Amino acid sequence: MRWLSLADGHDEFEEWVREEQARVVRLDTPLAGKVATLISGSDALRGAELAAILQIDHLFHKRFDECSSGERQLVRIAHALADSSEAIVLIEPFRHLDRFRVEHLTMLLSRLTGLGVRIAYTDRAREHTPSDPFHVNPTMNQPQLIVTDVSYRHPLQASYAVEHVSYEAKQAGLTICIGTNGSGKSTLLELIAKSVRPLYGKVKWAERPVYLPAEQEYGPFPHAANRRVAQLQAVFDSEASLFLLDEPSVGLTEQERSQFERALTEKAMTAHVLCATHDEQLIQAADRILCLSNGTIVFDGDLDEYRKRSALWSHTSSS
Repeated sequence: MRWLSLADGHDEFEEWVREEQARVVRLDTPLAGKVATLISGSDALRGAELAAILQIDHLFHKRFDECSSGERQLVRIAHALADSSEAIVLIEPFRHLDRFRVEHLTMLLSRLTGLGVRIAYTDRAREHTPSDPFHVNPTMNQPQLIVTDVSYRHPLQASYAVEHVSYEAKQAGLTICIGTNGSGKSTLLELIAKSVRPLYGKVKWAERPVYLPAEQEYGPFPHAANRRVAQLQAVFDSEASLFLLDEPSVGLTEQERSQFERALTEKAMTAHVLCATHDEQLIQAADRILCLSNGTIVFDGDLDEYRKRSALWSHTSSS
């Protein structure tokens, strides 16, 4: 399994694709329909094996548009791998995935490599490119957010994506919302942004929050050379008091992530930022940790308390 750089001046991507006659799979293509059909439509056995290794067989009853960003990424990968190829290039396969899904995907790709499939991938987070600092405008207004016992489930689904969640923010600070793929993080942000309406409960804020979704294609600046950086700069330009950021550091290089973390910390000094992420560096910068599991809050407290209570912290923060 080989990493291919897409940075300026690197021709290895085109060379490898040409030499290996590889199929290039772009994982930002929208899909539609039932997950089971997307994965197992052509070969039920291969689809079942892919789903088992990636731990997404529980998604078979869902529609693609009901999945979280991380779940969609895994479904796209399984959909691409359902068709056998001798050589394949996956474009940014690890985006939106929690640590444990990354491990399972790496195991799957290693198994396929052992079976003779030639696999390469791109990962912008590994690129080393110069990055300009973000400019941050301070916020003047005091944030006011009250989320009271909200619950939501997707149409025709028996289980709730978010269930009995309450949350308050009345001062500046950085809250990091964590949880595995499908735990309800993105849905909670959508509920607070009022992109979707809760079936039960209420969301009240003093002024409309700035909401940045995880899927970059749904945000502003569609023609920007580096779209995510342009989106984040627009966030930091805003003087709003409440920000909802869904996996904002996905797709950034190491240098861009460093600049983003600095700017995020600065913004959180005058505004309230609720950020859903798997980025361990951002978790360590948090004032408050909100942990979701199966749509419910299992922890809400400061970072030190989370470190004391989490049995997995020492493992996930050290490697």
